[in-house]
Amino acid sequence: MGRSDGAPVDAGVIRETYTGILKAARLPEAAELDKALGRLRGHVQLLVPEAMALAARMRGMRRRTAVHCLVWAYQLVQEEEDDLSAAPEVRVQDLAIVARALLALYEYTGPLGKPYRAGEIEKTVRRRMCGMCMQPIEDGEPFERAVYASEASGGIRGYSHTGNCAGLAAALRSQLRAVP
Repeated sequence: MGRSDGAPVDAGVIRETYTGILKAARLPEAAELDKALGRLRGHVQLLVPEAMALAARMRGMRRRTAVHCLVWAYQLVQEEEDDLSAAPEVRVQDLAIVARALLALYEYTGPLGKPYRAGEIEKTVRRRMCGMCMQPIEDGEPFERAVYASEASGGIRGYSHTGNCAGLAAALRSQLRAVP
């Protein structure tokens, strides 16, 4: 399977790249780290359209997992393009993990059906949600990147409305009770 532009997915090279990062005893030095980031970013960008097309043909939990991985991949690549990403040491690990997940989805698709609601998948992947009020952040609406506390990790990166979060304010107002 190749992309629509004819560029083949070389699973062996992708696997070698992410395995070298994930199994390494230590991270590469600065110059090699930059090369690894570039390779992993390229692998993820190559796999995203492939996984997106396959996700539209998947069903059940496999489809939900594919969409989850695609959302994560899109956010990582978008952060790289916006130059708002985490430290290189964190990015290289994140990109290696998402490359591994996307390659697994690409190689082990499970039973595929006809494409179903492909536009919905792409919309979901590109959507930004506010981590405070859980409402979508519309195009043109100001937002900031945020790190939310998490018991499972040092923090989960996401987005939040800047300034007044209307959805959160409305939720809080609905929870207020009159004091007698």
